[in-house]
Amino acid sequence: MRSPGEVSVTAPEDLSGRFRCLQAALATALAGAALSLVSCRRWRTDPAWSIPPRRLDDLFLFAPVRGALVMTGPAGPEPLAPGAIAIVPHGVAHAVAYAAGQRSCTVLAVHLHLTTAWGTPWATAADRLVSPLPDPGRWHADLARLAGIAQDDAALGAALGQTMLRHLLLDAVLAGHPLHPPASGLDPRLAAIIAALQADPGAAPPITALARSQGIGPLRLRQLFHAGLGCSPKAYVDRLRLARAQAQLRAGRPVGEVATACGYGTVRQLQVRFKAAFGITPSASRVGRGSEI
Repeated sequence: MRSPGEVSVTAPEDLSGRFRCLQAALATALAGAALSLVSCRRWRTDPAWSIPPRRLDDLFLFAPVRGALVMTGPAGPEPLAPGAIAIVPHGVAHAVAYAAGQRSCTVLAVHLHLTTAWGTPWATAADRLVSPLPDPGRWHADLARLAGIAQDDAALGAALGQTMLRHLLLDAVLAGHPLHPPASGLDPRLAAIIAALQADPGAAPPITALARSQGIGPLRLRQLFHAGLGCSPKAYVDRLRLARAQAQLRAGRPVGEVATACGYGTVRQLQVRFKAAFGITPSASRVGRGSEI
């Protein structure tokens, strides 16, 4: 029996049009991308700090909590202040400096891998890097919490980061951030080769053998890779090996075992390629990303 003030609900509330979704198709595609956290940190900078021009091998999220900055990217200098976020795709040149009169700041910096089903970077260069961060207070608190958890328990941080960072990126995209997705669809011959390489990149055969497996020549194989993935077969295999090596190192596997499992002839070869790609040594990767933002 209902109380005198209770109202009977006979139909669902119509919420259509209540929530802003500027790029629904892009957000749907983003939801299917593979995501893994590399690091999440909150930093307090000193007066001499800046990020000189660089390119990264991961997706970089950068959100100031206090202090005004300038992010320089493909569109030139863009103001970056609390309430905004910079999303820098893999390989995009960028730099960060203080805005005029600023001497210190507090920032949240996240490095992650966002990849397609075939293991290549999902996000490509955008015209702009900076856009508003929806509900910044909530995200600042959530990212600070993620940073603390990841520092205490890397495995738990990685698991939480997968869910949290996907939601953050979806929020940014639905609010209008101009991320560019990769081209969709692959030549069936290239797709078959990619599936074989992903199964065991450490045992990848020479390019001639890969081409022969699909009845094509090495030149045609290179053309398919550049058209479909934007890189050479060698670069793609190297990317897969490095990603697998990074995952195994973070799981605590010894460097020597990782080098062998991932197809590197010597530990030295792994060290050289890993340092060139990630800026830190394989040993340092076992305990977290280095000391730079």
